[in-house]
Amino acid sequence: MSIEKDIEFIVLLEEMKKIYRRTKIIGESRRENDAEHTWHIATMALFLEKYATKKIDVNRSIQMLLVHDLVEIYAGDTFAYDVKANEDKLSREKKAMEKLKSLLDDENAKKLETLWLEFEDMETEESKYSNAMDRLQPVLSNIFAKNGGTWVEGKVTLSQIEKRVAPIKYLDPRVYEFVYTKLLENVKQGHIINE
Repeated sequence: MSIEKDIEFIVLLEEMKKIYRRTKIIGESRRENDAEHTWHIATMALFLEKYATKKIDVNRSIQMLLVHDLVEIYAGDTFAYDVKANEDKLSREKKAMEKLKSLLDDENAKKLETLWLEFEDMETEESKYSNAMDRLQPVLSNIFAKNGGTWVEGKVTLSQIEKRVAPIKYLDPRVYEFVYTKLLENVKQGHIINE
C-alpha cells in the first residue's frame, strides 16, 4: 500500500469530529462528537486502571477504545436508548467495517477488525474494561449535567439505564455504587423515569 492511501485513511478520521452524539458536553449546550468521546474514554482508561477488577493490558484497552467507533464514519451514531435504530445497528456497522478495511493494507485491516470485534464481543478482560469506560463516560456526562441531559430528552427509564450501564459492574464495586446512587438521585429529581 502507498503512503498516499495511508494518509487518505488518516485524513478520513477527521470525519469523527463531524459525527455528533446525543450526549452533551457538561456545562454546554453543544453535543459532543465522536472524536471527543473517543479521546475522553481512552484517557479515562489510562487513569482509571486501578479500578479494573482483574489484571489488564491497558494499552490494548486504549487501542480498542480508539477504534471502536470508527465504524460510525459510515454507519453514523446510534442513540443508545433508541430501540428501533438499534435493531439494524450491528448490520450497518459490519458494512461500515468492510468499507474501512478496504481502505487499509491487509495488516492494518486485520488489526482494525480484530480490535473492533474484541471490543464488541466483550469476552477478554481488556474488552470488558473498555466497554466499562465506554458506558461510564456518557452516564457521567448526564449525571453532572445537573438537568438529566439526554435522559430527559429521550424520556429514558431507570431500567434502560441499568441495562446500558451493566458493563460498569466489571470495575471495582465502588464505581457502580457511585453511579447507581447518582441514578437514584436523578430519579428523585424527575430526570429519569422510574418504571
